[in-house]
Amino acid sequence: MVVVHRLLYVRRVIVTGAFLAESAAVVDNKLDVKGGVLSSYRVGPDRIAKLNLVVLTQAQAFDKDVRLNIEVVKPSGEIQAVQAAIPDVTLKGENGFAFFPVGLIAETDGRYVLVVTCGGSSVSITLKVTSQTPA
Repeated sequence: MVVVHRLLYVRRVIVTGAFLAESAAVVDNKLDVKGGVLSSYRVGPDRIAKLNLVVLTQAQAFDKDVRLNIEVVKPSGEIQAVQAAIPDVTLKGENGFAFFPVGLIAETDGRYVLVVTCGGSSVSITLKVTSQTPA
């Protein structure tokens, strides 16, 4: 008698990297980033940091409806959480990317931490926010 064990491999989308950029776009099916890997930002009178969150991923072609969890830890320790769907086109290949516009409302100056999680993996990004000083 031959016993066949059937193994079920379920591979989730994982985040392999993430960073903040001034702008991000897709050009010729490639990621085009300007002003990438930001670690500090000066907010204007509106106190909004206008950035792009760029996420690098690994996925199986059969993954569907994958969501990123994004937590923003403010200098006060308060946590604000949001979810973002990874676009279907990102799931068509093993290595992919996605980017999301972020309007971070920074009520106070200080260190903000973005924690991006998906499929059991996580990446933390720190951003030091300061006010513009009058000239």
